[in-house]
Amino acid sequence: MIIGLGTLAAGAGVIGGSGAFDSVEADRSVEISVAGDASALLKLDATNSTVAQMKNGIIYFQLNEELGESASVNDNATTKFKNAFKITNNGPDQTVSVRVITPENLNGLRFILSDERDAANPTDLTVDSVNLAQGESESVDLWIMTGTDGYEEPAADEAHQITIRAAAVE
Repeated sequence: MIIGLGTLAAGAGVIGGSGAFDSVEADRSVEISVAGDASALLKLDATNSTVAQMKNGIIYFQLNEELGESASVNDNATTKFKNAFKITNNGPDQTVSVRVITPENLNGLRFILSDERDAANPTDLTVDSVNLAQGESESVDLWIMTGTDGYEEPAADEAHQITIRAAAVE
């Protein structure tokens, strides 16, 4: 799982009323610091080593090599990995809404709140979001659905990427 950081730019502003000029453009420097997941505002932990591993601060979803090179999920089935990873809101006194964004062409992956896995309609973070208050955590299950219009394994030299998006709740 790769979390991307966007670029922030300061740009043009319009000042009116004096008649002296119509606009002003000024460059300002912006500094963004990046922290490892342990101290980041949104902490991510791989918690099921069968399917999730942390490498260089990134969570990779891959069946554990100890299961053998040919380890894979069944075709035409739903395979559920409980507590694949955990999300924690380490931010200041602020509630955030968290969602998992998958590419449009990536079918068959679902990220389900662990405490709702047995519910009739569990929260799927690829469709809905969950609110996390400051210091609050949620464990997330990974469901892989294969078969017609389901998950397809990427080529050996590619990887699917998802994004965890957190937005402040006002």
